[in-house]
Amino acid sequence: MRWAGWLLAVWVACGGSGSGGGGGGSEVVTPDGGAPPDGGVAADCAGLVPAPPRTAIAFDVPSNANDPMTCGPSTVDAAGTIAVSAPTASHPMQWKGFGANGETGGTFDAPSLLIPQTKGFMGVSGQMSFVTLWDWYGSRALSGTAATSVGPAFDSGGIALSADSTSLTVTKVDAAGDGIASVTLPGAFEPRAAAQDAAGAVLALIGSGTTVSGIWVDLGKQSAGQSFAVGIASAVRARPLLGGGVAIQLDGRWTVVAQPGDSTLRPAPAWLADSRDFIGARAGQAYAVMPKTGNTVGIVSAQGNSCGSVIFPGVTDVSVGIDGTVVGSTGTAGCTKYVWRNALR
Repeated sequence: MRWAGWLLAVWVACGGSGSGGGGGGSEVVTPDGGAPPDGGVAADCAGLVPAPPRTAIAFDVPSNANDPMTCGPSTVDAAGTIAVSAPTASHPMQWKGFGANGETGGTFDAPSLLIPQTKGFMGVSGQMSFVTLWDWYGSRALSGTAATSVGPAFDSGGIALSADSTSLTVTKVDAAGDGIASVTLPGAFEPRAAAQDAAGAVLALIGSGTTVSGIWVDLGKQSAGQSFAVGIASAVRARPLLGGGVAIQLDGRWTVVAQPGDSTLRPAPAWLADSRDFIGARAGQAYAVMPKTGNTVGIVSAQGNSCGSVIFPGVTDVSVGIDGTVVGSTGTAGCTKYVWRNALR
């Protein structure tokens, strides 16, 4: 672990520079709040674009020269611990854990989608189809909830999907992966993704091949609606929106929004379409919108107004955790990480 300002001072003294994003010098520790949109700031944007954070922590993700590694996006739990996607040829689903101050933790294999929790990261075990929780040391805790896919709940926990030849089971799990409520639906289904709406309704995304369909599930009433067409995609993700509804990403692009109980899809809002991901920030009053590439995080109000942006110089991509911590990547294969603690809390 080291302070990012010290790191860049060494690079400049040696004739180097930060890679990408206008980096270099001490700028990496002083991100800028973006300018307000043309025409002024909407009333619901007041106070949402944060003051620039002053200090970043930097650390390198340890690598093995015999098994070259490329570092991808990061995720951060509510305790501030970090999981970094770090696939290699021999471990294509590898993650590495780090403490809140960049202390090196453990290594574990998990799916590409991890859902951060109060403590730890939730996913599906690659070896056994159960909801699983990993901590930053790499320790794994299997729950008793079967799952081939798990998606985000609106609060803590997740939504697990499992299927056999005759049924689909949709289960809400708590932050430890233990089942709270479930519904089993008769029929042949292939689970793809899921998310829980702000009001508690669950959208289960299912399919056959690349065909994607949706079905709304009411866990409280133990009931479900009719399935409806969503689109065609090999990769599917879903995220709840702050004001209600679930955004659906098909093959890397946020394309549509589904509202609870409604089979009529709406286009994804303009602020969302070209992003890699988004997450609730600023005490749940805004979205932090992460770009596919680059170092600018957009700030959008819960009502959908673009409020501005925050630039994190010296890095080439950024991820935002559920605690508001921002993790940026730079260096060889993206394996040098800069961490701005609670920058978007």
